[in-house]
Amino acid sequence: MKFCKNILAVSIASTAIFGGCSSDSHIAGNSAETGSPELAGIFLLDNGNPAAFARVHCVPSDFDAASGELPAAYSTETDSTGYYSLDSIPAGTYAVEAFHEESGKRFLVQNVNVTEDDSIAVSDTLRAPGSVEIAFNSLIEDGTSAMVTIPGTTILRKVIVHAQKAIIDSLPTDTLGLRIYIENDTLDYGDVFVKSDTTVQTLINYPHIEYTFVAPLALPEGEDTLSSFVSDIPLALRLTAENSDIDTLARLQGRWEVVRISKDGKRSKKLPIVNSVFDAKEAIFWVSVDSLNVSDSLELSFNNALESGYAHDVFPTNRSYSLVYHFDSETDIKDDAEKGYFDGSLTAAEMGTETVTSRNADGVLGTSITLDATTSIIATNSAKADSTRKVNLSFDGKQFCFSLWVNLESLKQQTIFEKADEYALRYDPDLGFVVEFYTTDTASYKQTWASGTKGIEAGKWIFIAFSKHSIPQTNYFINGVKIEAEETRSDWDGNREFADFKIGGFTGKIDELMLGSAFRDDSWTRLTYLNQKPENSWPKLSARK
Repeated sequence: MKFCKNILAVSIASTAIFGGCSSDSHIAGNSAETGSPELAGIFLLDNGNPAAFARVHCVPSDFDAASGELPAAYSTETDSTGYYSLDSIPAGTYAVEAFHEESGKRFLVQNVNVTEDDSIAVSDTLRAPGSVEIAFNSLIEDGTSAMVTIPGTTILRKVIVHAQKAIIDSLPTDTLGLRIYIENDTLDYGDVFVKSDTTVQTLINYPHIEYTFVAPLALPEGEDTLSSFVSDIPLALRLTAENSDIDTLARLQGRWEVVRISKDGKRSKKLPIVNSVFDAKEAIFWVSVDSLNVSDSLELSFNNALESGYAHDVFPTNRSYSLVYHFDSETDIKDDAEKGYFDGSLTAAEMGTETVTSRNADGVLGTSITLDATTSIIATNSAKADSTRKVNLSFDGKQFCFSLWVNLESLKQQTIFEKADEYALRYDPDLGFVVEFYTTDTASYKQTWASGTKGIEAGKWIFIAFSKHSIPQTNYFINGVKIEAEETRSDWDGNREFADFKIGGFTGKIDELMLGSAFRDDSWTRLTYLNQKPENSWPKLSARK
């Protein structure tokens, strides 16, 4: 592992490791009065002088230093001769600790067995503690916790990193060796000179972390070669526990970048990348691939020395993305189209209530959203064309496309989405998924295309992709299979009142909805399906050796 110049300052101040004994911390009574055992002895310093006024603690073997303070009844202080006495302590197994604040010397003996009606003598010479060790369970960043220990004692202290500093107080006044553990790395920093009433600043090099993953773009086995050139296609790259240490990656701060590498090793410029999901279960990065060659590879890399940052043009409106919903947040449905801005708002129509009954669930990519027949999602500001906006959701007489995943609880008559008197996707038990498109060109008529019911099952994820060209031409896919759907026309009056785009009217789950004003050909649609499908998705990331 390499190191860079990012630093963490550990500030070490000198006071007693335990808090001072208050006036009520003496032991009431004695062994003769209570019948309880007594622990007593004399502590000296290594120069032979008495360890006067040293703190003494009798620590039960089951005491958890990380969960609370030692009860006052188990603590006392030596007198001027170094003598101490503890009585009325229960029978049990203990560790006896002593700390002399003036010299910084201490003592520890473990497994002291105290029995009823018995007196135990523990005496010794106090010595230097030697070293302090700080163990981080993850990479150092604000909010990270660490455990501070002094070997040879039962001392255990929890600290939190804040503003790039871990303030470790209550260390003895002495020369201590400082050792830092960060995950699997051990960092020795030599001696720290702690003096009374002073603060010592120790600079710790922040580990420089780099990860690299590679995803070959060769099509999965059994897939034909591409029938057309594909460009400007967004691809999802997935990191999971199967191909990465996702639990560690979820806690890192830094920058993720992607480039395309050709067969001869040439590297493209950095590709636009945005993150939609990142937790201890999985990470999903969307990358806009400017051109696609199945002999190329994508390289996903991480560098914690760089500031975090993502692009805003993975789903650019100049490539006909009007609305993109990933449904990765239950309450904030964000439109990831570059200049679409059609954020979704949840509404519940039942009895006029605003109580929303939708919820997140496992999806095709990350999470999906679950709706019932009374709950819908409204795309804000989508009712009509607005010349001040870069894009709109009205496609009358223009090219029109969408793709999505839906999981229906039952195969009854229901609406998946609609923009009233403009277009809709519905399910019909006899016809399958039906696409409706209303036109007011030279004549007013409604066009419909039905998928049929083959391959459609309740309770399973179904991929639906549809494209309409103005020439005219259509492209209709169900689960990666092209459907030869005939167009049916019917009259309508052509009197349109622009309405908001609405998702809802069905019971089930929906994920990865993309809506736009383009015609997507066979290759583009098939690759989208291969990339997004829940199992055996393409392309597959693996860690570069």
